[in-house]
Amino acid sequence: ETAKDPYLIMGSSEVTATNLASHYISKVGSSSYPSLVYSSKGASSITDFCRLLIEEANMEGVRADVVYAQIMLETNYLRFGGDVKVDQCNFGGLGATGGGNPGLTFADVRTGLRVSVQHLKAYASTAPLVNECVDPQFKYVERGCAPSVYDLGNGKWASDPQYASK
Repeated sequence: ETAKDPYLIMGSSEVTATNLASHYISKVGSSSYPSLVYSSKGASSITDFCRLLIEEANMEGVRADVVYAQIMLETNYLRFGGDVKVDQCNFGGLGATGGGNPGLTFADVRTGLRVSVQHLKAYASTAPLVNECVDPQFKYVERGCAPSVYDLGNGKWASDPQYASK
């Protein structure tokens, strides 16, 4: 286990909110960010969203770049389009089991990001949470069963065996 392993979920990352926001804009454009919804939920711009994401990831020792990549995959770059809707602040699709089930809803962007970070930490580590647990599904995870992004597929986080490479 080395901090240089780009696939480990736990650890520090050197990305900035500006780096992540630039990546987002390069992929989908700045007009794709749901600022009308998220302005009232604590993140009026993609840079604000990424700043909160990095703060939450750093507090729990989860790599912010991994959290970002996972959220962008799960939400189609915050455009959603499946059963989960943008105003739910459910960035990991928690509780959405298909067939129109929208899953869980969180009050604001920071809470939704904290849930995503805590859920990833549950999979990646046996270390205790730093913040109070806000992930209602945390207790159902076999702690530490997926220390690497590659461990998330094949039924642990996702059923898609190509999940990690996406």
